[in-house]
Amino acid sequence: MKSFKLLISAFLITVSSLALAQNAKVSQTKVAVLGIDVRSLPNDPASLANLTRLQLQKMENFIVFRQYDVEEEMKAANESLSSCLSVKCLSRVGNLIGADQMLTGSIESFGDRIMINFVLIDVQNSEIKNSMVNEYYHFPNQLEGMIELGLNKLFNLPSDPKLANALEKHDIIITEKSINTLNLSGPRMGITYVGGGKGDRLQAAKNIGGYNMIPVMSQFGYQVEAKYMSAGNMQALIEFIPLVTGMDQGRFIPSITFMNGFRHSKTGWEFAFGPTISVKKVINGYYDESNNWHLLNEWYTDENLDENGRYHDNPNETVEEYDSRGQLRLSYGFTFAAGKTFTSGHLNMPINLYLTPAKDGFHLGASFGFNSKNKSSE
Repeated sequence: MKSFKLLISAFLITVSSLALAQNAKVSQTKVAVLGIDVRSLPNDPASLANLTRLQLQKMENFIVFRQYDVEEEMKAANESLSSCLSVKCLSRVGNLIGADQMLTGSIESFGDRIMINFVLIDVQNSEIKNSMVNEYYHFPNQLEGMIELGLNKLFNLPSDPKLANALEKHDIIITEKSINTLNLSGPRMGITYVGGGKGDRLQAAKNIGGYNMIPVMSQFGYQVEAKYMSAGNMQALIEFIPLVTGMDQGRFIPSITFMNGFRHSKTGWEFAFGPTISVKKVINGYYDESNNWHLLNEWYTDENLDENGRYHDNPNETVEEYDSRGQLRLSYGFTFAAGKTFTSGHLNMPINLYLTPAKDGFHLGASFGFNSKNKSSE
């Protein structure tokens, strides 16, 4: 009885092994790569065809013909390698070399994108079995990854999502109601230069109400924006930008800017304008004949007394001026800005210049930011 069980077990193992070997043999499809057309790229078509073969060889279900074997068979049959691009010719070559399928296609550069098209031909039936076309960002040094993604799509195989996200160009369908828009909400940082009277007061010594600061200061903040209108590639935006200025010099100067902006989604150019609200310390005083700043109470000294012990009237105009000894007040201004957004893959990098003019001075600055948001259809 025990011998019988061992015999049955050996028989089942043998049958299973044969079945697995047969399935493995059946599942391996013979594929030849021929006629990869390359346009507007510096790469040699033969090298990209060979790269495609190497990617196919990584897939376990295929037996890939070597380039030299295919060329030798075609030469013996008087077939032209360069002109054999039609389904009929490729099927004829496939029958000649004993291939099950022929893989052909094209790799072409179009502006800021690379298009890859693969066509799989069933040799026996002389017909197209499957095809794919995909757009990728214009990274010519990443063609190997693009070919890998294209072959996976052609054979309905899974791809590395990180690789696909980095290389595949994702565009939404543009309709009159849904427009490709660029959302640049994200952190902002930069520098600002304070000129005019404001700048002079910042640089003044503390004992005369100044801040003893350099008029070039850092800025950090965040921009939040929303589209309220669009037409074609143009979009109108409302932007909200809170900022903190002067932390590099030990100061905390908050501000909020509300802007109405206009941006061209395709080129990234934009301009905007709107009110800015900040805080400042001010106090009443006057400038003497030498343009030196004084508080009002500094007039009342013995040298300004008459013979009756009364103070002379102050002939200087009383003005409200920036002064570290003053009281906090809200400060209002109007900002004009312009800039351009540079993109790399999913990374957006807006760079802007802005000017906030005022009667007593101005702010002139530059800022840049970043985010990794896709174009959306808000």
